[in-house]
Amino acid sequence: MFILILTLISCISVNSQTIRVTDSTQISVVTCSPYQSEVYAKFGHAGMRVFDASQNVDLLFNWGIFSFDTGNFLAKFIIGHTDYALGVVETELFLEEYSQRGSSVTEQVLNLNLTEKNALIDLLLENYKPENRKYRYNFIFDNCATRPLNLVSDAVNRSFEYIIFPNPERDLLTYRSLIAQYAGKNTWLMFGIDLVFGANADVIPTEIQSQFLPENLKEEFYDAKIVEKNKSERNLVLKQNYLVQQTGEKFNPNAQEISFPFLFFLAILLIRIFCFVREMKFLGKKFVKIDSLLLIAAGLIGCIAFFLTFISVHPLVGRNFNILWLMPLNVVVGVLIWFKSKRKILFFYFLIYILLILISLGVYAAQIQAINYACVPIILTMMLISMSWIIRCRRAFSPKKSFWKIF
Repeated sequence: MFILILTLISCISVNSQTIRVTDSTQISVVTCSPYQSEVYAKFGHAGMRVFDASQNVDLLFNWGIFSFDTGNFLAKFIIGHTDYALGVVETELFLEEYSQRGSSVTEQVLNLNLTEKNALIDLLLENYKPENRKYRYNFIFDNCATRPLNLVSDAVNRSFEYIIFPNPERDLLTYRSLIAQYAGKNTWLMFGIDLVFGANADVIPTEIQSQFLPENLKEEFYDAKIVEKNKSERNLVLKQNYLVQQTGEKFNPNAQEISFPFLFFLAILLIRIFCFVREMKFLGKKFVKIDSLLLIAAGLIGCIAFFLTFISVHPLVGRNFNILWLMPLNVVVGVLIWFKSKRKILFFYFLIYILLILISLGVYAAQIQAINYACVPIILTMMLISMSWIIRCRRAFSPKKSFWKIF
């Protein structure tokens, strides 16, 4: 997310001699519209531009540099230990890639005085020093959008001024809802995100916190004001214009009206209902293979969710109550159901498992954590499997009783 893939080779050397701040120096926040491509590209991108025609300076500061060649990149990304870097390229080179994609690039020229410009340039150059270029990427709190926000705020604060974001029309959306606007509510991507996101994702961010998304950054900056020492106000953005016009079809992740994840898991639920009816009609009929596969699959996903909740430093995966029904122990149980000698253990396990599922449903009903509705047929399937095995395993205690008189 928030990345424009550029090689470090394309970055140029920048120092205080390269950039001399004058009245004609313009510093801008640049935001790029989302596009249908890699996962990170669906959320857009942001950077900062320094332009001065009199000095032939036109540079783009881009905090989205990374390399897949970094050792253990995937493992580090999952844990939250991924390092990104600030690169500086010619603006023309930066814009060329988005022009080819048909995405728009918007420039917001900041309404800064000479003191604030100097402070911001100093901060940019300090950020670009070799020892400072790399930073620990954070999905919410430290990315390509939060970096410009923090630097502009710091530059203004140095003049004993501050920025306000008076946006009364702002929707009070949670982190999860904000991300769903870009991932799509009915997509497999959002389904996967909802599985690993916990209750932390259902907190409503402040106006400043919501600017971790580039397009939110653009909207909030457009309405922002700088409050000067004498309490007078001026617009943060002097002017806004397009550096690249949108030529391709505008990316709309929520255009997909049908939830294929829901239909897929609904089909699995219907299959398991059919199996349950067969079990009731033909007492000896067993569907161990189906149950084993479903339990192991749910358990493996539960292992990922459990790991992210308790090990990863990503901010939105904490307090994930999905692991109550995506129980990691299901991986082991999916194997144990093949052994008749383990029926008594399985009986008590599935009783506890149903209780945990009911607790998770209570959490969702209390709106402590939101649930993707494609998860509903999965939960019902897990409950049906549990009920089936409670009935079957109960016979291990009283094998001579009739199947219908167990309870």
